[in-house]
Amino acid sequence: MWEAAGRDELVHREQTQVLATTARTGHTVSGLISAWLGSFTASADTRGAYARDLREYLTWCTRRGLDPLTMRLPEVQMYATELAVSPNPRTGRPYAASTSARKLAAVSSWYTFLVRADAIDSNPARDVSRPRYDRRHSPTASVTEGQASTMLAASRHSEHRTLGPECAALVMVLLIDLGVRVSELCQANLADLGQQSGMRILTVRMKGGTVRLRPIPAQDCVLLDEYLACRPGDGDSEALLVTRQGRRINRHQVYRLVQRTAHAAGVPMPARITPHSMRHAFNTIARQRGASLEDRRDALGHSSAAITQLYDHVALSVTRDPAHLVAAATAADENSPAAGRG
Repeated sequence: MWEAAGRDELVHREQTQVLATTARTGHTVSGLISAWLGSFTASADTRGAYARDLREYLTWCTRRGLDPLTMRLPEVQMYATELAVSPNPRTGRPYAASTSARKLAAVSSWYTFLVRADAIDSNPARDVSRPRYDRRHSPTASVTEGQASTMLAASRHSEHRTLGPECAALVMVLLIDLGVRVSELCQANLADLGQQSGMRILTVRMKGGTVRLRPIPAQDCVLLDEYLACRPGDGDSEALLVTRQGRRINRHQVYRLVQRTAHAAGVPMPARITPHSMRHAFNTIARQRGASLEDRRDALGHSSAAITQLYDHVALSVTRDPAHLVAAATAADENSPAAGRG
């Protein structure tokens, strides 16, 4: 254990030295990273994800004694190869192909920035082989209309340690009934509440700087008012949703709430249900209830209809698979001589 701790300390010290390395432009690696991350002004989530991805890459370089400023295609390809077989520390399973592709995209984006900044001559990650995956398939699990209804009912009796029951219920309502992203939920402020056309509304600040005015359905306004009536007065005075201690909620608290609620509602494999699953449920239920593709795309803030269709679990439903029709047609009659075929 002490040897492992010593190695980690050595890597940390060496990585600190790498960050202090000066490029030919006179900028440090740390400064170049900060400037690159600063270019993602429209999305704090993208900025945070890319920061984590690049940190992992620099750690990998440091452990192998490689200078990230002098890397070439073979070394970056070696990183991509190891990434494809390395277990995700959180799940213990290999990274999804889409996750590996995103991590490599972050590395390539940083190198592209370095080329533009004249810190290096070329992007060594540009021609790296990326994992292939079906962009028309989403691995995100969803829930049915009945399961979503049961989850909302369960959330009203939540005993969440950090979030009060009123806050937990409102969080689940906004995730399911409005289909908002977890980041949009956590960033929402009290000032984002308003009224328009006689309805309560929530101004949702989406990815890419897009802003949408979303109605809060009348039946959900009751929960909103119950929460506002008992919202802690001390703490963050701007945040819409706060913990029992008055602190702005974070994505990890929402993630745990969703999984606990899915478990309480009896949803199969609740560990696979995430806040993003609620966006998929919103889209699927809305389609089943007759909402147009254009309206669903607009509500979810998608840049194209293809993305919205990716969230559509009606088309992908196993209950609609033609296999059921074929099996029914070919099933042997119990009273026929062919019954009991192998």
